[in-house]
Amino acid sequence: MSMQQTQQHFPLGTHLIVKHFGYSHHGIYAGRGRVIHYSGFAHVFKKHPIEITSIQRFARGKPIYTRDYPSPRYKAKAIVRRMRSRMHENQYHLIINNCEHLCTWAITGIESSTQVVRMQRRLATIGYVSSIMSYMNSLMLTIATACFAIVLYIKLILRRQAKKSIPVHLQLKGKEPKK
Repeated sequence: MSMQQTQQHFPLGTHLIVKHFGYSHHGIYAGRGRVIHYSGFAHVFKKHPIEITSIQRFARGKPIYTRDYPSPRYKAKAIVRRMRSRMHENQYHLIINNCEHLCTWAITGIESSTQVVRMQRRLATIGYVSSIMSYMNSLMLTIATACFAIVLYIKLILRRQAKKSIPVHLQLKGKEPKK
C-alpha cells in the first residue's frame, strides 16, 4: 500500500483504499473523479450492489491510499472494464465476496482479501491462546485438586502419627468416664 494521496486524480484502474475503524474499504478508480466499488453494507446494514460513485462519496472525508501491484494481470482499461462487467451485482459477503475481493479480482484475476486473511490469523491466534488457557486452567484445576488432596492426606497421616506418639495413659485420660 502506498502513502496517503491528497490528490483526487489517480491513474485509471488504481486500487483505492479508505481506512475505517476496524476495516478498510476498497474501490477502483474509473476516471473523471469516479470510483467503482462494492458498497456492501456502506448504507447502514442494508446490502447494496457494486456501484459507481464520486471519489468524495467513496472517501467520505477520509484519506485515500493506493495499493500497488508489481505485475498486474490486466492493464488499466481492462481493469475498469472488468469492474463495469459486474456493475449492479448484489452478492456482497464479508468473508468471501467483499469490496477487496472485487478489486483484487479486477486487477489480478484472483479474488483475495488481506483483511480476511488477517482476521483469520487473529481468530486462529485467539483460538490457540484460549485453548491453551483452557488446557492450563483445567491443568491448574487438576493440580490444585491434587495438591488439596495431598494436603488432606498429609494432615490425616500427621494426626495418626501424633496419636501414636502420645503415651497410652494420656490417650486414655481423655476418655475417662464422667463422675
